[in-house]
Amino acid sequence: MVVSEIVEKNGVARVRGAGIIRIMNRKKLIDIAIYIGLIVVFLVPRLSGIGDFVTLDEPSWLSQGANFYYALGQREFENTVYEYQPAVTTMAIISAAMLLYFPEYRGFGQGYLSYEKGLLDPFMVSHGKDPLMLLAYSRIIQVFVILVLFLLLYFLLQKFIPKWAAAFSALFVTFDPYYLGLTRMLTHEAMVALFVLVSLLALLVYVMKERKFIYLLISGMAAGFAQLSKSSAIAMLAGVGIVLLVQLIEERRQGWGRAFLRSVKTFAIWFALLALTYFIFWPGMWVAPGKMLYQVYGNAFSYAFQGARLTVTEDLDVSQFSLDTTSTGVWDIAKVLLYRTTPLTWLGFLLGIALPFTRDPERVRQNRVLFTLMAVNALAFILLIGLAQGRNSPHYILSSYVSVNLLAALGWLSALGWLANRFPLRKVQVQYAGLALVLMLQAASALSFFPYYFTYRNPILQTAGWYGEYPQKPYGEALETAAQYLSQQPDAADSTVFSYYSRGCFSYFYPGKTISFRPYYIDGEHNEDLLNNLRASDYLVIYYANQIQMEKYHPFINILATVEPLHVIWMDGYEYVRIYKVDTLPPEIFEALANL
Repeated sequence: MVVSEIVEKNGVARVRGAGIIRIMNRKKLIDIAIYIGLIVVFLVPRLSGIGDFVTLDEPSWLSQGANFYYALGQREFENTVYEYQPAVTTMAIISAAMLLYFPEYRGFGQGYLSYEKGLLDPFMVSHGKDPLMLLAYSRIIQVFVILVLFLLLYFLLQKFIPKWAAAFSALFVTFDPYYLGLTRMLTHEAMVALFVLVSLLALLVYVMKERKFIYLLISGMAAGFAQLSKSSAIAMLAGVGIVLLVQLIEERRQGWGRAFLRSVKTFAIWFALLALTYFIFWPGMWVAPGKMLYQVYGNAFSYAFQGARLTVTEDLDVSQFSLDTTSTGVWDIAKVLLYRTTPLTWLGFLLGIALPFTRDPERVRQNRVLFTLMAVNALAFILLIGLAQGRNSPHYILSSYVSVNLLAALGWLSALGWLANRFPLRKVQVQYAGLALVLMLQAASALSFFPYYFTYRNPILQTAGWYGEYPQKPYGEALETAAQYLSQQPDAADSTVFSYYSRGCFSYFYPGKTISFRPYYIDGEHNEDLLNNLRASDYLVIYYANQIQMEKYHPFINILATVEPLHVIWMDGYEYVRIYKVDTLPPEIFEALANL
């Protein structure tokens, strides 16, 4: 009887054990399914047509990356520096693309090709290589780097909220139209934005959830890579300060002094990991740390406080330091964010403001911290770029975009959770259906602007007349359409095109010769250069969407406006490109241009 009881007990134990194993296996399968789903949904809109266009700065970055690759090949690590931003991550990505597509580049002995003169493109063509293929390789590698960060974002979010909610939040962020567009471009900001967010959330997990060193390591390394990408990532220190303040408050019962020392210790370890990452992954720091730091932060300070790089200002002069303290600088940056985010992000953000006031006692502290952290991080980057002098491009605050969108996602989760509680019998269905609808509408907002995505304009503000006729400075989009149109003309391979923004944006898609339209051609002192290049060309390409926004081009455009263009390219309701056939231009046009 005893044996029978033992057998029965063992039998029950085995059944229970098998049940637990089945449950565990089911959870693992669900986790795997979520990750596979996230990977597929992330990659499809980013890899589709990834080589179908080129933006303004990308050909220059290819040249910089080629020089970086050459420096590594020659073991001349002191030449792995750019200027006011390390851009090490971007240049390392291009180097990896070089290794895959054109590995022998480092062995030709051509030296360092000037990125400003566009020497890389003809050099590659002379060796049977296509610069557009190098760009496509680089973009694909960057997409997979961002994919890893995206999965890390999801992993960290589900430490605070359920897995399905974390998946929704991560996807809502990455379907922001402007952010989605920049993840397909060879640029630092898309990586910086997620490096910053991953670093802040990992540090918050360490402080609030699990005191495991791995989270502090992830946070410090992500911060290091953010700094290796762009020096403006220093704005994330505002968010780090919020997390350390949370730690101080959490541990105050041990005494304020002890709690303060523990927060200082956390920051010291975090900063040490950042510095170690910065040193290990930048070869230039191995041989010439002083030069690297001076070039990066010297140029960054000169750019921010003196309005130009060291090559222009020649030195840092504290007496000349100033900031744009008017409200217009910050507002100009903030309203661009408003214009490029969707109404769903707006509404979600407004709903997210209610997070700190939730009645759920278990989540109120967490929600307050998440709200404060995202809001402070978004504001920090807006203030940094808005107050600094020099160029203030919209993508410089991409970290603000991801923070605002994450806060909006949390707002939608909270609001739809509240709504679902009003339908107890259909609670799960209401919540899931609502979130699915929001996510599909957010994705549709971006995908409707394929292949660029970053040209998205908020329909509410567009209807209200914000930004006038042209709401943004184009990045070169639609020029490839002009190149493809002219490629269909007779003898295209033997023809010459005189084009604005010709390098890459146009030339990578055109079989013939291209001549770059230099801005100084219309300054009144270089009419001869303008006319000589025009006469040497078969076609003239005017990038109307960009040039019409600068007053100095108006006389030039007005002269040509008296002639019917060969072809006009429109996109999203805006005129982008005008194409003229040079041999059909009447003599009066040349006479007028000679007198510009």
